[in-house]
Amino acid sequence: MDNGAVSGLQFSWRELAAEIEAIRSMSGDLLYGDGELIDLKKQVERIGRKVFRDDVFLELRPLRTRPSRGYESGSRSGGLEVYALVTGKWRVRPVGIRGSRRIAFTGLASTRIELWPVAALCEEESDISRRQAMWRIELGAEDSPGCYFHFHILGDGSCPPFPKLLPIPRLPSPFVTPMAAVEFSLGELFQDEWSRQASMATYDHQRWRSIQRDRWTRLLQWQSGVVEESASSPWVDLKEAKPPNGLFVRA
Repeated sequence: MDNGAVSGLQFSWRELAAEIEAIRSMSGDLLYGDGELIDLKKQVERIGRKVFRDDVFLELRPLRTRPSRGYESGSRSGGLEVYALVTGKWRVRPVGIRGSRRIAFTGLASTRIELWPVAALCEEESDISRRQAMWRIELGAEDSPGCYFHFHILGDGSCPPFPKLLPIPRLPSPFVTPMAAVEFSLGELFQDEWSRQASMATYDHQRWRSIQRDRWTRLLQWQSGVVEESASSPWVDLKEAKPPNGLFVRA
């Protein structure tokens, strides 16, 4: 997330925790263990249940997927076997009374997805020259010049392509929470497998669909309203629009 004024975009802490538990259950063997997600859920629950006077950080420790060539669909196979490494850090603040507490994203809000060749599993992931790809899914600051919900490509080094000093393009993103970013990664890396797993009918699958359906509906309705009321180029107005803090808070 770019530096600037806080956003305050709010979510039910219980819904964030349910989202983590649902994706943990749905992912099956596509992830190497689930300790990182269990830890993240505990962080969310702690913020939801305890009193904090200042902002705190949520952090997702490196979450690894199973290696895959399945980023093509059907009988096609990818040319390089890779795995994803997902990390994240989000500055948040508890909002409201304990019984109906929400978590507001108030600063840094970035989920990083890196793709590494399988050989790196046996080594330290410190040689950045071996990294095959990296992007970040972020929430923008109030003064961010790009879309509030956006992707960044690379942007963590001094050399091209996409050096840190040139933070464009900021590509529009419909993914608004850390777990939505995890699902995007699984869906990209395991095209057919994730499609099958996401269509199951367990309690966690149904809970995930309910949460995501509500989020997508609210996001698209808000964006549609911005476009309908546009007095300039719709793209310019969408790029400059900032969502209301309670956009994703259910009544």
